[in-house]
Amino acid sequence: MSAEFVAITAALAMPESLQSLGLASFILATAALVVAIFPSPASGVAKVLRPAAVVVLAAPALWMALQAVPMPMDTLGNPIWATASAALGKPLTETITVDKGATMLSLAQYGAVLAAALVTGVITLDRYRAAQVLHILLSIATIATAIWFGKKTDGIGGADGSTVAVLGVLFSCATAIRAADQIARHSRPGTIAPAPLLVLSTATIAMIVCLAALLVRTNSTAVIAALLGSGILLSVFAIRRWFLGLWGTAGVFATAAIIFVASATVIPFRTNTDVTIALSTSSQIATERMLQDVRPAGSGAGASTVLLPLYRDMGIGAPRERPTAAAAMVIDMGSAFLCGVVAIAMLAACILIRRSLSRAYDYVYPALGAGASIALTILAFADHGILSLGASLLVAALFGLAFGQSVSGAGREAMSLESKEASDRMAGPVPASRPRLAPAFLTLWPRVALAVLGIALIIPTIWMILPGWYLGGQSSLAAAISAAAGWPNEISKPVSVAAAHEDFWIRGESRSGKDPALAADEQKTELPAASNAFARALRSSPLRGDIWLMLAAASKQNSIQTAAMLKMSYYTAPNDLDLLPLRLSVALATDAVVRELEFRDLIKRDVSLVVTRRPAIRPALVAAYRSASAEGKIYLENLISELDPTYLDNMRARNSRQGSR
Repeated sequence: MSAEFVAITAALAMPESLQSLGLASFILATAALVVAIFPSPASGVAKVLRPAAVVVLAAPALWMALQAVPMPMDTLGNPIWATASAALGKPLTETITVDKGATMLSLAQYGAVLAAALVTGVITLDRYRAAQVLHILLSIATIATAIWFGKKTDGIGGADGSTVAVLGVLFSCATAIRAADQIARHSRPGTIAPAPLLVLSTATIAMIVCLAALLVRTNSTAVIAALLGSGILLSVFAIRRWFLGLWGTAGVFATAAIIFVASATVIPFRTNTDVTIALSTSSQIATERMLQDVRPAGSGAGASTVLLPLYRDMGIGAPRERPTAAAAMVIDMGSAFLCGVVAIAMLAACILIRRSLSRAYDYVYPALGAGASIALTILAFADHGILSLGASLLVAALFGLAFGQSVSGAGREAMSLESKEASDRMAGPVPASRPRLAPAFLTLWPRVALAVLGIALIIPTIWMILPGWYLGGQSSLAAAISAAAGWPNEISKPVSVAAAHEDFWIRGESRSGKDPALAADEQKTELPAASNAFARALRSSPLRGDIWLMLAAASKQNSIQTAAMLKMSYYTAPNDLDLLPLRLSVALATDAVVRELEFRDLIKRDVSLVVTRRPAIRPALVAAYRSASAEGKIYLENLISELDPTYLDNMRARNSRQGSR
């Protein structure tokens, strides 16, 4: 329980990064190993983790792993690998994903989410621990929502603040219903039990805070999602308290269905757009473009974040647009995956409602899971929140609690089974005719599954933490190679999530061979050494526009290679302003680039952006003019004379002053 609290709190409090994911993964991997090793009612988990459930939970992880596996040519592999291989002149293995590092990080996050759900499921087999976990989750969601509501910035809760607020409403509703049941069941006539009354008051305050945050900070879709999820809880409560029987149950669910349909008319649907972004109220222009180019197998888990800068409009700085969770699933995993997730969510809601109505006590937990299934499905088509690390861990804990308490008497049956086995062992050897394999297997396999998950989660944790520790927080790949080879320092922001690991491997390659500082003094061996290092980086992702630009700068002696790699830099990072100064210098210094019409349009776009929209980086034009070839200087002068004739005189004057120095 402490591990759950620390992991979820850290994920909500820290910005999404390798460090936050590594910390959460390490904590949850340790918790999974502890639960697997030490005595616990693990046999009860076997009732929850049936073979069908195991297949469903393992399928996303297997698909993510398959996306990073080399594919045969002209099959499911993304065509960007073939294009990059032709430009590089070296073979690159084709994979479904366009960024192996992003896919591995997504796989690590899914492993952490799965560990959180399973650990919570084991913990909450005991009804008293289930109540404690519910109160902990309510506290985390309420505090995170209150801070997010008060700050109006991406602090704790961050971009997933609306999702956490919706979960807070559901937790508070479930806590209030449970407290009301305790008051009705245990209080004497004329008296009220103080403890349940205090819990009811606290839950009411938490619900007010979360609803206020939703009403003020979010759109109507999030509010309706929270109300519909709470409506499932209240419907189950009404059936249990007043409308017992088949007709009563049918009447309540018919009323709930009417309310659901009526609410659908209030949700602001966007017409003439993809269904995955139909409920979003923010700009989704780049997302629509990505959805038009999506392949049936997807572009790889985590690829939507990597592809977004390629599809946004030119001239926009840090992208504020975030694809909705549904759109991200389609882009990353394919449309069939999204359909499967929605179908499983609806099936889970039906199973949890049925189990909630069949339980004698503590029916609120499976009802909470059913309400969350409805609410989160709606939110997936409205924003990105449920895919964020903090919100996804909170959702995992919720469903672990719901399914852990959905099996009637799971904890008691598990403990009685283990006690019976212990007494049988003390009584003496078991007759050969008695079948012992099945009960032993049912008790052992959940522990083995948790242990395997914990060990498997430790591996990506080391993969995430080791490079940062090895490099000591020093510069990124671009800055390190720039310092070693004497290239300009404008390249400072790698676009791939695997940059630290590329730093790690390239540094290791340099240490195992020559000192990289000596490479700048060797004219003949500098280019092959740099090319090998960059080719290693491109094996992780061919969308590294900064790497392609470095290769273009390193191959100035070969104009054909420079043009091919510069073109890849333009197409893979068209809107990265950090690359613009060096890209202009390389383009204008190469006559073969200046003479090509396609490059002329690209250069004109960059120069227009600098002159008209980004005057702060106009000195980059002076540097590019100074290093340009004769044809490049003439073309740049013609462009600037069309855009700002007065600046052309200033540029010439500054170039003359710097040349005289």
